[in-house]
Amino acid sequence: MDRDEESIVWADLFFSGDPPESIKATETNSDKDFPRFHSEGEDLILRGRIDQAKDTSDRAIQVFWLWSNGHRKYVGKVFPEYTRTHAVEQICRLSTALAGLRIRDIIDDAVHEFDRFCREARAYTHIDRFCSSHERIYFPKFYGVVTDMQRYSSRHVKQRAIVLEALKPSLRSRRVLGENTSQLPETFSDIFTNLPLSPLENEWYCSLLKDRLRRLDVLHRIGVTHGDIEDRHFRLPDEFYDTVLYDFSESYTFSEKPPLRVNAGKPRPLKRISKGEQERVKYQVEQRAINRDLRSHLIQSSSQDTVDDALCQSLDEEEELLELIILKVYHRPDYFTMPTLSSIFPFLEAVCPRCDPCWHIRRGRLLHHYESVWAVCKGKKHPNPITFDNEAQFETMEICDRSRLMLCLVPKWWNISLRASDGLSSKDTTGLVYKLREACLLLFHHRSPGAVINHVEFLETGKEDREIRHNQNSVKEFLEPSGRNVESI
Repeated sequence: MDRDEESIVWADLFFSGDPPESIKATETNSDKDFPRFHSEGEDLILRGRIDQAKDTSDRAIQVFWLWSNGHRKYVGKVFPEYTRTHAVEQICRLSTALAGLRIRDIIDDAVHEFDRFCREARAYTHIDRFCSSHERIYFPKFYGVVTDMQRYSSRHVKQRAIVLEALKPSLRSRRVLGENTSQLPETFSDIFTNLPLSPLENEWYCSLLKDRLRRLDVLHRIGVTHGDIEDRHFRLPDEFYDTVLYDFSESYTFSEKPPLRVNAGKPRPLKRISKGEQERVKYQVEQRAINRDLRSHLIQSSSQDTVDDALCQSLDEEEELLELIILKVYHRPDYFTMPTLSSIFPFLEAVCPRCDPCWHIRRGRLLHHYESVWAVCKGKKHPNPITFDNEAQFETMEICDRSRLMLCLVPKWWNISLRASDGLSSKDTTGLVYKLREACLLLFHHRSPGAVINHVEFLETGKEDREIRHNQNSVKEFLEPSGRNVESI
């Protein structure tokens, strides 16, 4: 069988006879095919290892801050060299699986496949090439590869690195995912039914599971399998909430050339691998639900009795007390719709009033009584300071350093409708849309991560001498309950 026939057979096997046209004939065979990291005009220095507790051997992958002009703007994931000698050693360890193949015939392919640097760079290159812009937020932003890392460090460091966005335990790194109509797989839909969970916990774990599966499904759709699905690869070390799906050093990225191995196993169909990775996600979220780690996390900032009361008490009388919630969002969401509970909950936690430490729990339970309005704010001096998501130019607007994306959660009973097709000016007969614009502008010029405005305050918005009344934790450095500054860089 010649190479072309082998490629067709492998593509049909991997994609079960239905390979997508968009990713055919794509090859990234060496580090020369990967996008290079460009840093013109930046004073860069590699300093401060992030993963201090991990393996420090010569064969370990290490992650460092890559400082730009005095700020931790990037991370450099630094990889050890991988030579033909290393490949021979790995082939020998896999002698049973690769029986019948001569080392000299497969050594070049082995170097290409088994090198963790190439695996990770291939995955990120594939994501950038085949994911839509709204899907790329599921993963860290990829800036390219470096093969001469010594130029960024005065001390000895390995040469090859992948440069990614600097993910930090703050709202600036968090992604908001929009609700969609997708349902959990039938075998997953009832896994929390028999657990002693409150309604909020049940909804939060279902949301967490759906959000993680959404990220994973996008990978599988473009022909990438992660290979190392662990809870820690969805959230940063010592962090409770998810950020992105990361660490592709064990991944497989489809290539038309038949592989020697796929994710530490024999080459096999994507459907089988996908099912296994989905089951891993299901198991990990189910274990967290069994341990009720959300409740344990909430109890860290309040008493157990207070949290349990907020999780279970009737909220019928609280529906009429719902406030307008405006949140600064630092990354474009995948969909401009109502946010998922799992992705928006840390934002609610960040604006929770100190005088009411369980406010975010109750608002999370009442999220279905809100509607979403997305806005891009550019400040009062801009000729078009606020653009809402129903306006024609919204989808094409670029979010830059001088603008801010905001999510307004508006109680449905307030009847602020922005869904008219003919624009806002002729439809805003009540003046409520104008007040919403003013509230967004007031927050834009404040350091707070968000604002909570009751109905009476909202109706007063725009009066000459009024300043926005932030909740008590929006001053005092705007700290999250963990004590970290949510605005830190």
